[in-house]
Amino acid sequence: MKLLAASLVLAAVGLAAAPARGDGRAPAAPAAPAAPAASAAPAALSLGDVLAAAVRQSPELEYARLDVDAARGALSRAVGNEDIQVGVTVGYDRTRAAGAVPIALGGLPDATESKSASLSIRRALPTGGSVSVTASGVSTDLTTAGTTTPVATSAVNLNLTQPLLRGLGTAAAREARHAATHELDAAALQRDARARELVRAIVVAYWQVALARAQREERKASLALANQQLAYTEGAIRTGKLAKADQFAVEQVIAVRRQDVLAAEVEVWERSLALRRIAGLEIDAGAIEVATAELPTVNGPDLDLRAQVALALERSSALAAFTALQRAAQDRLDAANNRLLPQLDLSVTGGPAGASTSMSSAVDKLAAGGGYEIGASLSLGYAIGRNDEHGAVTQAHARAFRAKVDARDARAELIVETAHAVQLAQASLESVRLSDRAIELATANVEAEQRRFEDRKSTNFDVMLRQNELEQAKLRRAEATADYLSAMAQLDALSGAILEKYRIQLTR
Repeated sequence: MKLLAASLVLAAVGLAAAPARGDGRAPAAPAAPAAPAASAAPAALSLGDVLAAAVRQSPELEYARLDVDAARGALSRAVGNEDIQVGVTVGYDRTRAAGAVPIALGGLPDATESKSASLSIRRALPTGGSVSVTASGVSTDLTTAGTTTPVATSAVNLNLTQPLLRGLGTAAAREARHAATHELDAAALQRDARARELVRAIVVAYWQVALARAQREERKASLALANQQLAYTEGAIRTGKLAKADQFAVEQVIAVRRQDVLAAEVEVWERSLALRRIAGLEIDAGAIEVATAELPTVNGPDLDLRAQVALALERSSALAAFTALQRAAQDRLDAANNRLLPQLDLSVTGGPAGASTSMSSAVDKLAAGGGYEIGASLSLGYAIGRNDEHGAVTQAHARAFRAKVDARDARAELIVETAHAVQLAQASLESVRLSDRAIELATANVEAEQRRFEDRKSTNFDVMLRQNELEQAKLRRAEATADYLSAMAQLDALSGAILEKYRIQLTR
């Protein structure tokens, strides 16, 4: 606005300070004010070119892709506890007792030396428990009163651990996995929604530049009409057909229209810079104005509001993302409620075993069968007060309710945006149709008024007024066209058709 105001002031000062002509008349205005300095005419850019550049280097889409990667990593971590785990343990232990009591009297050996090794394979169960197989061997030398007795044992055990209350069942056991899956879905949907919004914003910004350029050209055309009228008036004054005063009305209008052209030049630059920023296009002294395509001729059928709302609700990525987050929050709430139960776990172990004075002999007896070991245990754990569990439930409940509110609000906002876009598209399309008729009538009025002026039945003031009416009709048509294109871009973004329409595919 400051740049515009300064430019207008300079234009007015230039008119006031211009030297008088030798014949006593005011100086004739030039055909158009000079445009802001530029090194060369801007290269034409199609909407497809702008979108391709924006999608390729958009920070917003890059951030969205990183969010998807983070969600994918969280899912990988959530399913990590279901990986098969293999463990190997090797141990050595030596003990020497001082003042040992003979074993026959219930004492301990003077010294013990043990060597052990085990191999285990463990896998989590969908029910929340785990199953493992462990092969182990222990070789121990017992020394008593200088006599060493070797003892070796070997065993292969199947171990089963299963919660009976807390964490029981597939839903409770895989809460983290289910929630992370929904959050990954939400991240992918949010990325799609961001892409739709980015493309919509660029489409709107592109047509806003096209509108500003069309308005500038119309301002210049209107200024050219005024200059033609001034030339005709000056000729008529020289031949004595018109009085000197008839020239003043035209010169006044020319001064105003020169200001309008200057303001239109600034508007083109401002909107071009806005488009370059949002699309990530080059910006420097030689790359300011964006040469867009001309505003197209628009036409289309009437839009059905109910059908458009239904389509947006069905295909909205943003709404689907909120729904996925709501499901993730509900999964975490269910798991938090499950943790309020006491910890009651059953553990069962059993398998063949062998014992002898050497490890090789113990393994042989293990393979021969006959020996075994079996055991079971039941453990109960309960936190008095359960502050941690209740706090987790409160947090999860708040998040679930927040997700529900967000989803409901997103649905209402989606309906409002769709209704607004449909209304704007319908009104703009009707305005374009009316503008066509208004331009036709205004053109006829300008021609008729010009003939009346030539017949001395009208004045320059009336001719300029008719020209202004024609200019305004054309400006309104251009603005209505841009509004229609913006409204359709909004509807395409809400329904998801905008990415397919411009052949944009997001890399996964």
